[in-house]
Amino acid sequence: MTTGHRAGPVSDRAGGSGRRLAFVALTCATAVWGWSYLATRWLLPEMGTASLVAVRFLLAGLIMVAVRPRAIVSLGLRHTCAGLGLACFLGAGTLLQIQGQHYIPPSQSGFLTSLFVILTPLVAWTLFRTKVTRGVWGGVIAATVGLGVIAFNGVSFSFGTWLTLAGALSYSVHMALLSAYASADRVYGLAALQILGTGVLASFWAVPSGIDLPDTPAGWGWLAYSTLLATLGMYAVQTWAQSRITAASAAVVMACEPLFVALFSLLVGAPLANRTIVGGLLILLAMYLVIRVDRPVAPPLADPLAVARDE
Repeated sequence: MTTGHRAGPVSDRAGGSGRRLAFVALTCATAVWGWSYLATRWLLPEMGTASLVAVRFLLAGLIMVAVRPRAIVSLGLRHTCAGLGLACFLGAGTLLQIQGQHYIPPSQSGFLTSLFVILTPLVAWTLFRTKVTRGVWGGVIAATVGLGVIAFNGVSFSFGTWLTLAGALSYSVHMALLSAYASADRVYGLAALQILGTGVLASFWAVPSGIDLPDTPAGWGWLAYSTLLATLGMYAVQTWAQSRITAASAAVVMACEPLFVALFSLLVGAPLANRTIVGGLLILLAMYLVIRVDRPVAPPLADPLAVARDE
């Protein structure tokens, strides 16, 4: 094991234009995931939660491997280990969040899951000693408060509460690892490995109850959207974006997802609550802060996945 600096991500973050493009790309990804929330609601009566998670991630991962079969093999030992870790934490976060929803109301689940915004910089510091500037901390706090205004309706501690908190922590570890190990020359392979690994993990959860598939043309259309765009496309975008911006900044941008859910819900007749407007303004303020002050960060003092020679 070595303790030298990381190659790739730090130099990628050096360009201001590259970081700005990463912010735009990640914002677009949250918009796609916001619409995917509605697509999921329309798909669940036909597939069920377990089947939907397993099928969309497995299909997306297999398609990526079929398109570029050597992408995962060429990752090298260090990035292969990182990709497996990313798959474990992304899969665990998704499954824990969904399982927690069986015990607590949606509003409480949404608020507890949103705590990944403030947990991510803490996890990044714990794992890699990644420093967070005051401006980014301001954005993190503003985004957390904004999400609380949108979703908080009180918290009663129960088994579902702890499951959902564990899911939020898993998402935070995933984001911290992604910013630490994503590099521009390995985006495709790293994205494919974490997506396919998440699909395999979700399949173990889904198989005992059976895998369901859509039974209407509309259902197959929404499954295609969820698989190709919301999963394959947008997790690749997230992987690329986090090779250029810090995990804390990425978490703030991803806090915009509830705003897009609210905006898209207007298209299907849902009202826009005043608290959503107030919370949305705080999240937009948070984005302004992190875009304005996000800077390249020093590499971790010790890379736990570093090897003497990476293939």
